[in-house]
Amino acid sequence: MVWIYAATATVAFLYFIIVMIFIIGWNKINPFVPKGNEQIKTLISVVVACKNEEKHIRQLISCMAQQSNQNFEFILVNDHSTDATKNYIKAAQISFPKIVLIDSVGHGKKKAQREGILQAKGDIIVVTDADCLPSYHWLESIYCFQKKTSCDLIISPVKLSGKESILSYLQVLEFTSLVGAAAGSTGAGMPILCNGANLAFTKKMWEKCQNDLHDEEQSGDDMFLLESVKRKGGTIRFLKSESAFVTTKQAETLKEFVIQRRRWTSKSSSFRDWQVILTALVVLSICVLMLGLFAMSFYQTNYLILFSMLFIFKYVIDSLYLVNLGKFFQLNHIWLFDILLSVIYPFYIVLTAFSTFIIKPRKWK
Repeated sequence: MVWIYAATATVAFLYFIIVMIFIIGWNKINPFVPKGNEQIKTLISVVVACKNEEKHIRQLISCMAQQSNQNFEFILVNDHSTDATKNYIKAAQISFPKIVLIDSVGHGKKKAQREGILQAKGDIIVVTDADCLPSYHWLESIYCFQKKTSCDLIISPVKLSGKESILSYLQVLEFTSLVGAAAGSTGAGMPILCNGANLAFTKKMWEKCQNDLHDEEQSGDDMFLLESVKRKGGTIRFLKSESAFVTTKQAETLKEFVIQRRRWTSKSSSFRDWQVILTALVVLSICVLMLGLFAMSFYQTNYLILFSMLFIFKYVIDSLYLVNLGKFFQLNHIWLFDILLSVIYPFYIVLTAFSTFIIKPRKWK
């Protein structure tokens, strides 16, 4: 029994330290507001890998055509789509000549994205996903921020959109916690997360890192680039600006959500950054510990007390963390919905982690 108390105290303490680092790091980042009407003097290359995106590609093209500044090339790499994606892109080129259509030679998102970046003419590369919608001042904000900071990698904010429901709001909380971890850890000087739905970097730095991107993995181009830039001493910043948001769709079904998260988790065995590994282990450990204590509480009351203390501790810490993110990400009813998320989260994390290691996802779409 003593060793269980010791393990619980140790894991809880490490979890507290990590979340406090995220909160402090988030509050250290100053909000960035572009001057407005800033002329982009450096060509930006926007690279998007597309596979069977006929439902989304027209909206993305429309958003790009309406960007506040138009000094960019828009590279769409068709990854062997079997629907009308390519036809929509070719039709859009007539009225929007900034589009550069490339047919991917290789298969998979990473190879398609690599082919697009290799053909990019811009000094600044911006990547997003075909089902994302960037804000009006998106590229202008990224350009102004890079011009001010001269950083090699810019992590920018992403938020979810979709129908309002309990399930959708739980997705928003969980996803926001990940984006917040990316921001907070970066603000604390130990970046551990980023999202390929809204990422910018200099082509010069990407060329230095391109051999570190683990092409054998079907996803993870964003995280492997982050790790490589860190190892090479590059400058990494989070762009805390409402004008830099990209909106992406929620998973429409529970099955789609699980497949997406398993795909994200699948690359974890290739991570080498100790900060990433330690954070992941602590989060997994506290979830495993909570489930273990809950199971053991059916046999002994002491375990129920310990489980309850750990659950309340984690709930309060997580809620304080989300409250800090709330205004920027426009979160509502955090304390209420975080209770439900706190109940579900340990099951979700443990099942996702272990199922991914047993059966590894093989396709990105």
